Amino acid sequence: MKKFRFLMVLLLLSLFIVGCSPVDKEPNEEEEEQQEEILNEGELAVSFEFLDYQGNTVKLEDLKGEKVYLKFFASWCSICNRGMPELDELFAKDRDYIAYAVVTPNANGEKSVEDFKAWFSTEDFPNIVVLFDVNAKFSRKLGAISVPTSVFIGSDGVLIKSKAGHTSNEENEEFIKTYQ
Repeated sequence: MKKFRFLMVLLLLSLFIVGCSPVDKEPNEEEEEQQEEILNEGELAVSFEFLDYQGNTVKLEDLKGEKVYLKFFASWCSICNRGMPELDELFAKDRDYIAYAVVTPNANGEKSVEDFKAWFSTEDFPNIVVLFDVNAKFSRKLGAISVPTSVFIGSDGVLIKSKAGHTSNEENEEFIKTYQ
C-alpha cells in the first residue's frame, strides 16, 4: 500500500510539473519569416556602417538580399598593393554579388581619410569602390584582424567566412558560388 501511495504521489507531482512547464507554441508568421530568411549556416555578421568616398553611410541592412564580398586592405601593405590590379579587374566584372574594398583610416597604421584619398588618387584603379571603416570600428568584428583579408557575407546577412591573406579572383568567385 505504501508503494501505491508513493507511486500516486509521484505521478501527481509529475503531472503537476509537466502542467506548469511552458508549452512550445506554434511559431507566428514573423518567426517563420525569420527562419526562412536564414539560408546559410553560421552567425549573423555584425551590422556594419562604413563611409563611402562621398561621406555617405553604407550599411549591411541596405545590402540585404545580396551576397557581399569585402576586401580589407591598407595603403602600406605590400601584398595588398601587389593585388590591386587583380582587385580592379574583379570590380570591373559583371557579377552576382556586391564587392567593396575596405580600409581602416586612423587605425592599424593607416592614413587618415584625406591622406588615403590623396594616395589612392595617384593609383590607377578606377573600378575599385573603397569604403572606410573609421577607426576600425567593425573590421575585427568581421574577422579582419590583418590585411589583406577577404570577408564573405551571405544574402541573408550570415558571416560565411573571413580569410586572411591574398586570394585570387578565381578562388573568391568559386567560393562565393558555394553559398546563398
